[in-house]
Amino acid sequence: MIMNTNEISGKRQMEFLAGFDYIREAGTAGEEKAAALIQETLSSFGVESRLEEFSFDTFQIKKAKLTITEPYTKEYTVTGYGRCANTAEDGLKAPFVYAENGDDISLAQVKGKIVMVNDPVRKDMYQKLVKAGAVGFISIAGSPLDEGVDLIPRAYGLPKNLPGEEKKAAGKEAQNYDNRIPGVSIHYKDAIELVTKGASQVCLVVEQETVTRTSRNVVAQIEGTDKAEEILTLTAHYDSVQEGPGAYDNMSGGAIIMELCRYFQAHRPRRTMEFIWFGAEEKGLLGSQSYIKVHESELSAHRFNMNVDLAGQLVGGTVVGVTGDASVCNMITYMAHEIGIGMSTKNQIWGSDSNTFAWKGIPAMTLNRDGFGMHTRHDTIALLSDWSLERSAILLGYIADRLGNIDSFPFERKVPEEFIAQLDEYFG
Repeated sequence: MIMNTNEISGKRQMEFLAGFDYIREAGTAGEEKAAALIQETLSSFGVESRLEEFSFDTFQIKKAKLTITEPYTKEYTVTGYGRCANTAEDGLKAPFVYAENGDDISLAQVKGKIVMVNDPVRKDMYQKLVKAGAVGFISIAGSPLDEGVDLIPRAYGLPKNLPGEEKKAAGKEAQNYDNRIPGVSIHYKDAIELVTKGASQVCLVVEQETVTRTSRNVVAQIEGTDKAEEILTLTAHYDSVQEGPGAYDNMSGGAIIMELCRYFQAHRPRRTMEFIWFGAEEKGLLGSQSYIKVHESELSAHRFNMNVDLAGQLVGGTVVGVTGDASVCNMITYMAHEIGIGMSTKNQIWGSDSNTFAWKGIPAMTLNRDGFGMHTRHDTIALLSDWSLERSAILLGYIADRLGNIDSFPFERKVPEEFIAQLDEYFG
């Protein structure tokens, strides 16, 4: 029997989303409140669920300050980088240099200096700065159009483990990062002033500590009829960053899989379907990593992961990122033609919880829609559309329905070796 798409409601998804218009940073009361509301919604249509708690260590910035001491004196608002070194209490004093994009020519002049670069400092740039002899770094955030609260630069963090450093236990922070160099983020407008006024000597102060927090996954299962031993997962993360309430990223995904859980509760598939709302995705896919660890003995029964991350905005295009054999892309494209909903596919690893399943050899996909405001205070329900949510839920639901009920599963349970190698590097 073909899926009855008339039972999928974008309006109901928007009503569900209205209950989550607050920040849900992992390990906070906001995230815990959201998990309880997800469980309450599931219970309202007769689906039992469970919370699977896990602890994680993360950084907490206590102090970050940047003062120009030559040729003028001024203190600027900055945000400290997580997992960088703490400075001495009176700060790190050093010459200042602007190295633009961190090209080799510019970096030849940074030894012993605090260096400002244009983009967020990730693994590769950090290593280049250290190799060049920089003693500290500043990255630039924001735009020349920002005003008010948007002038506070966005927070960033360095990776937990970097090449050459001793590996830490999975999901755990180092107790300190004293072997690293300190760094901060500064707003674009202030960066312009530093260069224009010829800043040459600076004092950088960063103080942070490691804290342990608790997050939780919400897990619900609809047991299959005659092929219950095979499991399909429909997943989305429900935590947000600290900058905004994360309606697009990614409570929208949570609404889509909630709508499909409601549908499949009323139309039980032949294969078992597990619906998982992951916590702490924004901290490094920690919820999905906890899930595969807790359920390691069951993973051989998993056939496909269908993840949603970024959805619900009206203007945009839908992309399905498939981390599996290229034939899966062809199959999904064929199904999209059948249901008449526009989309495209990409055959690659994806920066979301689907990566975690693919890393364990389970083919996976992430449904993703273009949009605005991710990781900002502008990521609110006001930017979402019931039309868009309904279409995405129908597309994902149609794929899940076909795979959940087909006689023989249409592709092998394997992930190409090239993707596994990339995922080994991704997870460090």
